[in-house]
Amino acid sequence: MKKYKVGIVVTTHYSEELRPQGATLIGNFVDSVKNILQDPPSLFEYKIYIYDNSSTQSIGIKPSDTCELYYVEDQTKRGLTGTWNDGAKRAIVDRCDVVLISNDDVQVNSTVDIFVNDILEHRDSRNSIYGPLSDGILGGVQRARKPTYGWYNLTGNVHSMVNGFFFGFTKEFYERFKDEDGHLFNEDYPWGGNEEEFQKRIWEQGGMSWVDGHCWVSHKKLRGWKQHQ
Repeated sequence: MKKYKVGIVVTTHYSEELRPQGATLIGNFVDSVKNILQDPPSLFEYKIYIYDNSSTQSIGIKPSDTCELYYVEDQTKRGLTGTWNDGAKRAIVDRCDVVLISNDDVQVNSTVDIFVNDILEHRDSRNSIYGPLSDGILGGVQRARKPTYGWYNLTGNVHSMVNGFFFGFTKEFYERFKDEDGHLFNEDYPWGGNEEEFQKRIWEQGGMSWVDGHCWVSHKKLRGWKQHQ
């Protein structure tokens, strides 16, 4: 029986000036993913692609079978969107069946396994992106204190899009919506507005946005390093 592969793309920054908690955040994130793999054993194979966006100090993570690390020398050139594009492309090259894009101020749990399974089995998985519930957003459909149930279709709702702190899609979605350079995301929006522009664009091409009520993740909503832009 095939064990599906999941690539998680996460961008981080650690500096005493702009983001003194950066090393702790990415460390907690990686530990939370490893917990999914170990107790109980995950149904899926996970690989984390960490993009260190111009940290001035070590983030304290070493490469392993679970983690790959890439250092971005100058984050002002392509911003967060550049790492999303590079990470998604790398995950697809590594034959990941599902790609998750995540902030580093997130901690996941076993409901992410449910999330991945739901994405793979969803009727519109070739055309859709998916987000979880969380307490770490300002409002809207995704705001919740715990998992609930069911699907929420946000397609066309510009006031309640899937939030960019954590979302996922299949390899088939990537192949359908990538551009000629293999990019999903518009690098004319290196920081704010990238997920909104992305969703409006895929809607115009028949894509959809969904929230999976079975999945809940913790989100601290901490940035700071964007001041480099």
